Amino acid sequence: MTTAAAKEIFMESTPQNAAALPWLADAAAFDKEKSADWVRALRATGAESFARTGLPTPAWEGWQYLNLRPLSSMAFHYAAGPVVFDAAKIPAPLLGQHRVVLVNGQYQPKLSSLPPHVTVMSLMEAAEKKIPGLQDHLVRLGDLAATPMMALNSAYLRDGMVLIVDKNKDVEVPVEVLFYNSGDGAAIYPRVAYLLGENSGLTIIERHMGEGAYFANAFIAVGQESASRFRYYRFQDESGKSSHFSYLDAQLKKDTSFEGFSLSTGAGICRQECRLQLLDRGISSNIGGIYLMKGQQGHDFSVVADHFEPGGASAQHFRGVVDDKARAVYQGKIHVRRNAQKTDGYQSHHALLLSDQAEASVKPELEIYADDVKCSHGATSGHLDPVALFYLRSRGIPAKEAKALLVQSFLAEALKQITYQPIENICAERVAAWLAGRGI
Repeated sequence: MTTAAAKEIFMESTPQNAAALPWLADAAAFDKEKSADWVRALRATGAESFARTGLPTPAWEGWQYLNLRPLSSMAFHYAAGPVVFDAAKIPAPLLGQHRVVLVNGQYQPKLSSLPPHVTVMSLMEAAEKKIPGLQDHLVRLGDLAATPMMALNSAYLRDGMVLIVDKNKDVEVPVEVLFYNSGDGAAIYPRVAYLLGENSGLTIIERHMGEGAYFANAFIAVGQESASRFRYYRFQDESGKSSHFSYLDAQLKKDTSFEGFSLSTGAGICRQECRLQLLDRGISSNIGGIYLMKGQQGHDFSVVADHFEPGGASAQHFRGVVDDKARAVYQGKIHVRRNAQKTDGYQSHHALLLSDQAEASVKPELEIYADDVKCSHGATSGHLDPVALFYLRSRGIPAKEAKALLVQSFLAEALKQITYQPIENICAERVAAWLAGRGI
């Protein structure tokens, strides 16, 4: 569909952002397909919202630190047909044999293998089957005006998958979810839901990688029924020419536990947003991450922990290393509502700058309306300690090795948050490999 046609269809009678319309030019490619009413409505609402806002600018609150100008000069197109790819390029599983594969956002059942008590289907198949609770987790109408990337993802609501864990089942083996993307100019919009039944347990290892100059914009929904346990580990290792945006929305019910960790090294532009909704009592959430940035990469972690009821605990632990002219951003918030007494909230972010041109912008927030809580935050950024470096050198350790030891020690505090030892080991190995690649 042409830009002119997009203008005619999407909110012609209301103010539009002309720069937004090319992004919506392919959004009607599947309008004639049979879809659930809520799917069609969400597509239309997302397109209408994005047509008004377009891409965020530095004037937007929360977007002032990440430079999106390179995206305005690039042309991305969504392909509605089945993706064509070379299966030989799909990497081997990181751990174990069970995994779900998506190529350019499209679920590939022939490349996927599942353990017992786990069900996976494409997003449109799940919508047709009317999976209970699916619509509640995937529809976020109230947030679209303030979250344009989510609005754009909604306009192209079609690709992705739904993973369901049976209630009262603890899946002992991890399940890898591989997002493999490729193609210069490809626009990729998967929407994924992880739904854990009551008193169930699951470990997800999510990998984002590919080749080419593509635009990946994913929405991840997590629905945890009462007393469920979810460990969510993510590796963002996209192509260096690509742009990666993701929005994680987790709804946590009574007595659930959530552990999330992200290791981010790829993409030219990356923003990972996370909203944890602690909807009931006795919920525990711990989210953290490490970013390793070089060249002119830009990376943004934006995290909100929203406490609704008493007795919840949330923690945020992030650390990063920034080299060359790269720029890192951390925006963390703990929101404690009036009824959420006895909340325990903590957030920390520490950045290590390896060059004088590297930047780290930090914005920690506490928004508290209850009067019986324990909440705190801390943030630092700076260069390697010359005294510590001199001490190691004076003990006969070469400069390169001494520098690597200090960086690894700095990041080790974040890695301690990972409770699944194989993932902690892989993260430590990747940190060492990244440092070696930098000559450290």
